[in-house]
Amino acid sequence: MLDKKFFIPSTVSFIGFLFLVSMDSVIKILGETYPVLQLLFLNALFSLIPLFFFICKYHGFRFYKNQNYSFQTIRGIVHTIGFLFVLKGVLLLPLSVVYPVLFTSPLMLLVMSHFFLSDNINIIRVLAILTGFLGVVISAEPFGTNEVSLLGVFFVFLGAFCIAITHLITRKYNHLTSSYSAAFFSMVVSVIIFIFSMKFHFEMMTFSDLMVSLLGGMFAGIGISAVIYGSQTLPSSVFGLTSYVQIIFGVLLGWFVFKQLPTLYNYIGILIVISAGIMLFYFDKSSKNS
Repeated sequence: MLDKKFFIPSTVSFIGFLFLVSMDSVIKILGETYPVLQLLFLNALFSLIPLFFFICKYHGFRFYKNQNYSFQTIRGIVHTIGFLFVLKGVLLLPLSVVYPVLFTSPLMLLVMSHFFLSDNINIIRVLAILTGFLGVVISAEPFGTNEVSLLGVFFVFLGAFCIAITHLITRKYNHLTSSYSAAFFSMVVSVIIFIFSMKFHFEMMTFSDLMVSLLGGMFAGIGISAVIYGSQTLPSSVFGLTSYVQIIFGVLLGWFVFKQLPTLYNYIGILIVISAGIMLFYFDKSSKNS
């Protein structure tokens, strides 16, 4: 059973991943009409609205003081690179493929936490990691997919690696920042990088599309803040378990919104990936002591 002290942060992390899947869907909807860098810029910019509210509420209007800006900048750059790669993959792949591949992020975090945070690693964790990666490979369908989809898988995998590094940095140096500060300054860095990358060129958007982009940015701001909070307060195995909602919700959205039904390989891979999480949650005794 889940330790009572982990119930609230697990719920917050769970909801955060739901918001992030919704944000990815917004980018996917608009990505066929507008340049991806413009969408990422607007997404990052609008995400600052909820983040600014939370950071002012909990840290006051002088939150910018006493910040370690070297840490915030490095973390923000890694986050931005991962943000870009994942959403480029989202535009090329069905959501039922995106999230099993993205699940490699908590698996990579589990491995890196052993080497950089001295987290325990045992036979259960090793088996879970191997099982999870097997599920990812099967779900990605490398047996007969076209070149574009394989490129999308590669993009999402690179993004997952960057996300794992971002969470690792956050956990290792959590004394340097709060959840809201880390999320806010990461998005500020993203806004700066994307606006220079697009060379200040904007393609005109309809009012309705701009409002959809605004909604996606709000999802991003709330979701990222919630997930960072979870990564700081939960053991790696429990935090990884909360991310499974991405797979389930991604399949549902892909089905109802984009009419992309999972293939047999997708279903098999997803079940194997979820099995890896169940293995960690119920049989990894060391997680209780993490």
